[in-house]
Amino acid sequence: MNRIQDALLTARGIWRYHSYLKQSQYFSDERVSAEQSAWLSALLKHCHRSVPWYSERFRERDVRVTAADPFAELAKLPILMKPTVRENHAYFCGPSAGKNSLTFATSGTTGEPLTAYTTPEQWIYEQGIIWRHWKWAGHRLRDRVATFRSYAPKAGQPKMRHDRLRNWTYFSVFHMDDASLDAFADYLTRWQPRYLRGYPSSLLLVAQHAVRRGYKLPSLKGAFTASEVVPDELRDTLRDAFGIEVFDHYGQAEITCMFHECEAHRGMHVDWEYGLVELVPSGTDGLFRIVATNLHNFAMPLLRYDTGDLAVGSWGKCTCGRTAPIVKAIQGRADDYLLSKSGTRIPTVNLYTYFSKLEELKRFQLVQHAPGELVISLALWKESEAHGESLRRRVQADLAEMTGLSVTVPAEPEFVQTAEGKFQAFVQRVRR
Repeated sequence: MNRIQDALLTARGIWRYHSYLKQSQYFSDERVSAEQSAWLSALLKHCHRSVPWYSERFRERDVRVTAADPFAELAKLPILMKPTVRENHAYFCGPSAGKNSLTFATSGTTGEPLTAYTTPEQWIYEQGIIWRHWKWAGHRLRDRVATFRSYAPKAGQPKMRHDRLRNWTYFSVFHMDDASLDAFADYLTRWQPRYLRGYPSSLLLVAQHAVRRGYKLPSLKGAFTASEVVPDELRDTLRDAFGIEVFDHYGQAEITCMFHECEAHRGMHVDWEYGLVELVPSGTDGLFRIVATNLHNFAMPLLRYDTGDLAVGSWGKCTCGRTAPIVKAIQGRADDYLLSKSGTRIPTVNLYTYFSKLEELKRFQLVQHAPGELVISLALWKESEAHGESLRRRVQADLAEMTGLSVTVPAEPEFVQTAEGKFQAFVQRVRR
């Protein structure tokens, strides 16, 4: 989406927070059930009427969209897996998909990209809920935010970029060597941001550098994290460096559910207004599969979608007074770093964003055997195989420029699996 559309939808999300979401976080269990029931009932009717995949499945499973209990009808459907969506993508799309909807892409640890469509209404809820999360940390409009994610400068571009509209400064996570971190530290001590925001792996490097150099940022009130598991080391190091706490965010580009950490820091609140979440036993004590249904997405509804991530602990209550239940933690993607020849660590998450935008890709994998080097294996959809060589050259050039590494993209890819037979998008084989 363009910046104007993003700004308008974000503004509507902030209004949704003030008009509804600010109050709904304290609704009773009965009120929550009633609200979700109404949304789910409307969604099931739409799926039956307008989404080919579900029209057929509803007949097979005798799903009655006019039944009084939509939760019971939803439970008749099997859990939906990502490969099923990828292989039958068009059949999950409603009439508004690709026309009046927003487009997002995901890759994650599987290295298998997926394009998802969503209606503006779901995105408005998302922006309102994220705004609510930031308010939990005391955030105010146009507070200074130092962002260590989503910025990959090209050759000749600066390592830092200021967004005047948001009053955020973006820092390149591909330049985390001591010289770059010293320059970042100089900027931060002069600018005095109120919040840090970024990948946990990136913020850990920033906090460790601050401890080594001994600089402080007394203006800081908290750190917003997303896209990776938050290690205890990050929480401890941020406290040591800046005396601040983490406010973690969990979501996916498939837009099925979100969880957020409040100021009590006891776990992750489920955002019930956004998606209906089931915790399904994983077979390991204390770990549950996160299975979710997006409640406002009529463009590409995903019903009982297995996110591929795990919740630690079953539902509990928080001491903050909000009624939305919590889980202890989310156990999802926890990536290692790429290593430059000099030993500088480079977070991998921005690379997933790059690959998620390549529609020709069926699968990708990054393998590092030595510092300063990177091997990228690509598998293409059959209809894209004729363009394989040009795509490999483009990926090689782009990734070499982004990371500064020596990049190889073999014509005959070799995908690596773990001893348990699992596939990972990134495999770090450098011994340290």
